[in-house]
Amino acid sequence: MDPILGGAWLGGTIDATGAVAAAGAVLGDEALEVAATVKMIQNILIGVTAFCVAIYWVTFVERDPAGPKIGISEIWYRFPKFVLGFVSMSILFSVLYSSLSGGPELINAMIGGSTKTLRGWFFCLAFVSIGLETNFRQLLPQLKGGKPLVLYVCGQSLNIILTLVMAYLMFKVVFADAVTP
Repeated sequence: MDPILGGAWLGGTIDATGAVAAAGAVLGDEALEVAATVKMIQNILIGVTAFCVAIYWVTFVERDPAGPKIGISEIWYRFPKFVLGFVSMSILFSVLYSSLSGGPELINAMIGGSTKTLRGWFFCLAFVSIGLETNFRQLLPQLKGGKPLVLYVCGQSLNIILTLVMAYLMFKVVFADAVTP
């Protein structure tokens, strides 16, 4: 497979950024760059997507036509607040990196060493907290018959096919002139 198309496909289908980089590197340096770029674009757009989903959900899916109008406070309540932290930290670190004379060294020191260990522990605690909140008794009836497994396999298969089609259209048809080596 062409490294550009393969990298775009990997970047669009694999969830974890590190796994995207590793898989892209297997196809070569060019595929690694494309895969990482596509994944970064996805990561950047998660905030916009979350905001749009929050608005759609409260205005169309759960709206009661006979009830009161949905206010901005309900959208704020439903909006995943981690997105704001993600965006604000991205802006802060970008500004520090580019504006300070020792910006790159400062950022590398902040994301390495002891803070790396702390980030690992906080990440583990966050996922343990999610697990502690899970009610398995309530979830168990939903797992009978293997329906969630079938849904997962169908969803992932559709994701893989649609991502390949979109990567082909974007990198081989629409922007073919821009990405030819």
